[in-house]
Formats: sequence, C-alpha cells, structure tokens
Amino acid sequence: MKKTSVLILLLTGWLKLHSQDAQFSQYYAASLYLNPALNGIYDDPSLHMNHKRRLQSVDVINELTQVSFILPIKTQGQYEQPTAGAGIMAFNERSGFEGVYQRNSVFLNYAHNIKLGLLSTYLISLGAQVGYEMRTLNFSNLAWGSQYNSFYGFDDTRPVPVTEFNDQQQNLVVNAGIMYYYNPERNYLLHKYSGFVGISATNLNRPNTSYAEDAEETEPVLWKYHGGLQVKFNKIFITPSILYLYIRQTQQFNAGANFAYVPGAEEYRAKGTQLLFGVWYRLRDSFIFSGGIKYSSLAVRISYDLNTTLFVPEKTIDLAQSSMEISIQYSLSKNLNLKRVSNPLF
Repeated sequence: MKKTSVLILLLTGWLKLHSQDAQFSQYYAASLYLNPALNGIYDDPSLHMNHKRRLQSVDVINELTQVSFILPIKTQGQYEQPTAGAGIMAFNERSGFEGVYQRNSVFLNYAHNIKLGLLSTYLISLGAQVGYEMRTLNFSNLAWGSQYNSFYGFDDTRPVPVTEFNDQQQNLVVNAGIMYYYNPERNYLLHKYSGFVGISATNLNRPNTSYAEDAEETEPVLWKYHGGLQVKFNKIFITPSILYLYIRQTQQFNAGANFAYVPGAEEYRAKGTQLLFGVWYRLRDSFIFSGGIKYSSLAVRISYDLNTTLFVPEKTIDLAQSSMEISIQYSLSKNLNLKRVSNPLF
C-alpha cells in the first residue's frame, strides 16, 4: 500500500505540473488566458474561442479549450480608448488515457488603463483575475498491480486498492498581470511602430491542489513574460513576439511572428480583408505554422504543431506527437470601417 500511495502521488504531481504548463500555441489569440491585463486594450466587445488537440493518438487525450467574452469600459464616447475592461473566461483541459484527468475553471476578469502622453501614446494596463477551478482525476480508471492475476492478466472486477485519495478537488484561483503598450492606436503616420510587453502571474494565492486527504500541496506560481512589436511595410503588417514561461525551475520559450497581408490597407491602418500567416518555434519542442483570414468582424486561424523527432530519441518516438489548434475571434463592433484596436498581436 505504501508503494502504491507513492506511485499515485508521483502520478498526480506529474499531471498537475503538466496541467499548469498547458499552453495554447496561438497564445496571442487567447488574451485572458495569457494575461489578465490584456482585457483593458480592446476597443469593442468581442468573443474568443481556442481549441487545441493532440493528433495521432485516439485513447490518450490531450486537449485544451477556452471561451471568453471581453467588454471594454468607456466613460466619454464610443471612439475613445477604453478606460478599463471586464471579461469572463471558461477553460477546460482533458489529458491522459481516455481523459482520466480533467480541469474546468471559470474566471472573472477586470483591467484598468493608465494613459500617458499628449495623445495617449503610452498605455499601462493593470489586470486581475479571480476564478473557481475544479480538477478531477478518475482513480477508478487507472490500472493497478493488484488488479492483475496470473491466469489472464488485468482483472477490472477487482476493487481499486486505494481509498485515501479524493477524485476531485476544488479551489479559488487568483491571477494578475501588467502590460505596457506603446502606440496603442497603431497610428503609423505619427509613429513608425507599436510595441508592447507584459508580465502575468498565475496562482498568486497558492491553492492546495493535493488529492490526498489531510495533505497539502500548494500550487507554484506560473510566471508568463510576453512582448513584441508591430511594423508596417506597404500592405504587409509584421508582428514578431515572444513568450517565456517559468514554473518550478522549469522553463518554456516561444518565439515567432505573425504576418498579415491587407490588400485594402491605407497609409496608416489596416482596413478590409486580411490574409493571416504565422510561424513559431517552441524551444526544443516543435515548429508551429498558422494560417487564417480576417473578414469583417470575424477572424479564424488554424495552426499545426510539428513536434519534430529532432528533439527526442528514436526509441521514444511516440513522445513526438503533433497537434492542431483553431482560434475564432468575433468582434461586436457597429462600425467595421474604423480601425479597431484589439490584442496587439493581431
């Protein structure tokens, strides 16, 4: 029993770390999941959806889904920069054999803007996020050594030998972030580029995520650092950016760029239909390619994670599994002819 308990603790610890490292490849399209402060820089109410799923394997599931709604807050008029933003996000993760592990959460979001400069050339957004999170690990779906016999192998009629763990645990989660934005209006007549940088922290309240009864395992803080800039060359808008994550001395680094070809682009703004392309690199993990279109108030992107065998030994080739992701953004703007500020990454 002692060895079995140790095995379960190791397993749940791995699943927990895996869940905290779970990230969207199109992180720039999942604003509230990336940084609560991004809630403050949207000009129009908008709906966002991301869904990512690993390919190749049928029984072993690894998928992420987020749906969010963002509502800008303006005090003077519909054409001014928002003074704040409110939002709500729902998130779901499933992983393991037949989805043995699940994480579901709902977050409320608020961000406040501080405008600086004569024409509000500089903007600082402060964001906070509070949510309820429920994690489920179905111990009855796991196979145990005591459930095997010498006649025909695994016997699922034998009872699960572990009873000192809960299948479900629930927590209040607090996240926060800050973001600096240069040229938020993306006015390329007055400025040659726009730039941004942000920091966010997940699990600031360090919730107890242990499945064991009468035990405590505080969740570490997940730090996210992101930044980039956007430049315009005739009808092409290029937005290189980076994302760096740090948790428990584990690091992840992403770098790449989005490209938007806008046939109807004007001298200082994007206008009309946009053809979207992107290429990214997740350090020692995968190459990411994306493509999509933005038409009127709707933007759709599809990306493919090519988890290359360059980074894994041949004997563990099953670890190199690719994934696909789709993101959808729908703006509720009433005047689509005006340039509307949204996530600085697109």
